[in-house]
Amino acid sequence: MGRMDGKTCIVTGAAQGTGAVIAELFVQEGATVILGDVQDVAGEATAARLGARAAFCHLDVSEEADWADVVESTLAVHGRIDALVNNAGILKIASIEDTTPDDLLRLVKVNQLGPFLGIRAVAGPMKTAGGGSIVNVVSSDGVKGMNGVAAYASTKWGLRGITKSTAMELARHRIRVNAVCPEAGSAEMSAPYLPDGVDPVFAAEFNLKQRLKPPKGYRLADHIGDVARMVLFLASDECPTATAGDFVIDGGMTAGYVQAGLPGSD
Repeated sequence: MGRMDGKTCIVTGAAQGTGAVIAELFVQEGATVILGDVQDVAGEATAARLGARAAFCHLDVSEEADWADVVESTLAVHGRIDALVNNAGILKIASIEDTTPDDLLRLVKVNQLGPFLGIRAVAGPMKTAGGGSIVNVVSSDGVKGMNGVAAYASTKWGLRGITKSTAMELARHRIRVNAVCPEAGSAEMSAPYLPDGVDPVFAAEFNLKQRLKPPKGYRLADHIGDVARMVLFLASDECPTATAGDFVIDGGMTAGYVQAGLPGSD
């Protein structure tokens, strides 16, 4: 028995990176997964690799018409939508002075408007089905501040607001809405903003290991696996009373810091 047997799920941004890992885990646990992305070639390849219970649909999350098409086709083939994972996102790293209004609005369209439209699109079918689960992949930047990410962080803070408000609205219909907040995601997102010669995978792994002593050989892929397993838990039927929550996976970074020299610092 898989933890997602019989469930039909939509995962956005699933052509590669974190979304592809989530989709693969869902398939392994018995779900049928619709992979939504704007990267058609990569998305088709990922769906083919995952097998018969995975299918790709072109989805620009910022376009309401695309959401309508994906939901309609999913219902036509599978009859229901049990879970939605709003994972698609884009990044901008720049100082506030070097971030333009257009930069901000571009991130808002994908990171904030996208999940908003997705929730609107699946709410009706989930009500009809008697419930469901929506998981928004946010970021640790959505629960703290950091230099260089004013535009990105603001969209992720906003997505947490959408999460909590919609959770309150939809709870009476047995639809749960939660946020998963990872410290690091797909290396492809940060690679364009790192200095020449810096490996984005190494940089993310180093950042995690500065705060936590993970098992020997722990890699960025393992962290993304942690994120996927949390998403799986929330999308499954294993936590029927968990809603409006922020599930942070960041090596304890947002909890505070260790003050050198005080008890418990060694």
